[in-house]
Amino acid sequence: MLVKDTVYAGIFYQFLLVSYVYKICKVIVVKKWKSIFWLLLLVAALGIAGFLFNEKIQDVFGHLKVKHIELVKLPSNRLRFEVNVTASQTCDAVLQYWVAGSSDTLYTEVSTSKQIHKLVITNTAAKTEYQFRVRVKNKRGNAISKQYPLETQPIYQATPYFTLEISDSSISGELKDQYFITQILSEPGSIVIIDNKGEIVWYEPFLKGVKVSHWTKDKTILAIVGPEKIPSSGGDEIIEMGLDGKIITHLKKGEGDMDKLVHHEVRKDRDGNIYALTFTKKIADLSSVNGLKQDTLNGDGIVLFNKAGKKIWEWSVLDHLDPLNDPEILKHKKDWVHGNAVFRLENGNFLISFRDLNQVWLVENNTGRVIWKLGEKGDFKLDEKLIFSAQHYIHPTQDQHYMLLDNGERNRISRAMIFSLDTNSRVANPVNIVSLPEEYYTSAKGSAALFGNRQDMVLFCLTDPRAFLITDMKGKILWKVQVGGDPYRLEAISGFSPKNPGF
Repeated sequence: MLVKDTVYAGIFYQFLLVSYVYKICKVIVVKKWKSIFWLLLLVAALGIAGFLFNEKIQDVFGHLKVKHIELVKLPSNRLRFEVNVTASQTCDAVLQYWVAGSSDTLYTEVSTSKQIHKLVITNTAAKTEYQFRVRVKNKRGNAISKQYPLETQPIYQATPYFTLEISDSSISGELKDQYFITQILSEPGSIVIIDNKGEIVWYEPFLKGVKVSHWTKDKTILAIVGPEKIPSSGGDEIIEMGLDGKIITHLKKGEGDMDKLVHHEVRKDRDGNIYALTFTKKIADLSSVNGLKQDTLNGDGIVLFNKAGKKIWEWSVLDHLDPLNDPEILKHKKDWVHGNAVFRLENGNFLISFRDLNQVWLVENNTGRVIWKLGEKGDFKLDEKLIFSAQHYIHPTQDQHYMLLDNGERNRISRAMIFSLDTNSRVANPVNIVSLPEEYYTSAKGSAALFGNRQDMVLFCLTDPRAFLITDMKGKILWKVQVGGDPYRLEAISGFSPKNPGF
């Protein structure tokens, strides 16, 4: 029997219950109890059961509705909230929320095909009043809960302050709904996401320093974490986490295949493997230059882990340099050539930056051989004015050119540089050079990347002046956030705030 109408269904099943109850009670009264008290008690109990049964029938056959909402405030994080939702039927659910008095609506990720949902709010500002409600949907229809208040508290963990000083109206459209990820290197550290006004909208605190962070294509965050005593932005842990704060991948030195400290860089390749820069060592005979017969060289390498944390490839710069060719090797041997960035290209090869050589190398994945060297005393012809120094953040652009931050140790002028390489004639041609005023010189750390829908601006992270900048291609400052901390890098991120799912 197919019952479509909820009311008739309830009446029908209650009629059956009453019939059975009558028969049972008749038997009980006649044969055994003969007590009106027990009869009434039994009828009351079965009446309650009938009511609950009727409610269940309505849930199954009736309209979809939100039955229960529980807001869970997490003591470890002032900007992240869990919301437990129970619906009357299996459905999809999403939470929408907004600053009280505002029309700009934010959304959680959609939870699908469940009756009990856990939704996580991950994009809020401190000391702000919000309103929220839950929307649910299935094949039978959709429903909306009533509105509830939510008030965020001040952040008490170690996070820097960010002060918006410049925001040119000409790029207001580009900045709308734009978010940026950065970090604090010192202890205690944190990963921080800010909006275009410099407001912290997401953070994760750590007892150790966060040496570098990276937003992945999977909408997760990778980070190198370690105590301050590890030099050169180094750490003893690689952590991948979701915006909900859950750890997805955790690699730790001394556990599994992670047998070396890592530093400066951690990313994912197109296959989801994790790669990073490592510290490497090699014993060398330096007795001919007044060193030891068995002296120790400290350099850099690349390590590649698969999704299970198994080391599947590694490389060391110490296999490609002769220490006796460095007249100051005894001075440099504790940190020789200083690698500070690595990027894996689509073809599997690696770009790696060496600050003390003023060079970028291309390393072949299959063989480990060095294909070419770009920079001072490298393989490409470069005009003297194009030689970079103490550079950081080598990476390809969308046009497959090569971009880096020239820290400018030689002349104390920092600039973004983009090169087009003719690998046949070994000529490096400048595509764009964006120089900054002297007051924005940064001696170490930092990053520079193209920004905007048309990729016609540059996003800078400048550690010494403690500033984030967006400039046009002539160096005019269009956006500036002053930073009350020691950032290593800044990345513009996409996909941080989920879009309206349409129900």
